[in-house]
Amino acid sequence: MTSLSKRYGSERVALKDINLAFGKGLFGLLGPNGAGKSTLMQIMATVMPPTGGTVEYGSYRIGKNDHEIRRILGYLPQRLGLYDKLTGEEFLNYIALLKGMKDSAARRIKVLEMLERVNLQDKARRKIKTYSGGMKQRIGIAQALIGDPQVMIVDEPTAGLDPEERIRFRDLLEELGLERTILISTHIVADIETSCNALAVMNKGEMVYQGTIPQLLKKVDGKVWTGQLEEGDLHGLVNRSGIVSRRKTATGYDIRIVADACPFYSAIPAVPGLEDAYIFLTGSGHHA
Repeated sequence: MTSLSKRYGSERVALKDINLAFGKGLFGLLGPNGAGKSTLMQIMATVMPPTGGTVEYGSYRIGKNDHEIRRILGYLPQRLGLYDKLTGEEFLNYIALLKGMKDSAARRIKVLEMLERVNLQDKARRKIKTYSGGMKQRIGIAQALIGDPQVMIVDEPTAGLDPEERIRFRDLLEELGLERTILISTHIVADIETSCNALAVMNKGEMVYQGTIPQLLKKVDGKVWTGQLEEGDLHGLVNRSGIVSRRKTATGYDIRIVADACPFYSAIPAVPGLEDAYIFLTGSGHHA
């Protein structure tokens, strides 16, 4: 995509001159809530038109070849409208019909294949209203996979999942990424830390970083600190937006913080991680 922008009226700018390119495999789009990630996903999924700029899938361009793009695209939005009264099998059959699969025998084979792919074959005839959060996300991935898309867009895929379901879901996306391009949009660092080597970071409608995780970590080399602070000293920190984590102790707090220089008298340097770099770029840390 090139110089992509989205404005609402004359006041609000949701996206400002976004330039982004990625290829096969998993690509992470990281940013705090309200950064513009979902707006970007909706434009890429042909759900919403941009105000300016271009998005291209090979020789196809959004606004010109939307029908062709939808045929190669799978989309799991942040809030997928599931029909709770249908079974998983019935829902996927309905989606396959919408995607133009008219042959009932071929459609049934594809639906069963998708259910097996996301490990829901034994829950195929249970109503969706009985599914857990993780199962609903997996049925969401299954509907996105129907039609064997070359590109998948997955928006906040693990929000609301318990830790075990989150890990299982990330493993599934990593497996699917071996065969196609998958863009994962999230504000949860762990969702992309182990599975995506390439990523972009958004903040306030702008792209503030694009590259690899090792390159991003170099930006905070020598800027991550840990140490203990007494409770009264915590509020005196100058760069409170750089606090990555704070844990209450008997005498005060254990602090991890991103700062250009030693932030308090007892702080010592620490090995940087992706969350440190993310907070350095977005200023979305735990404010004291």
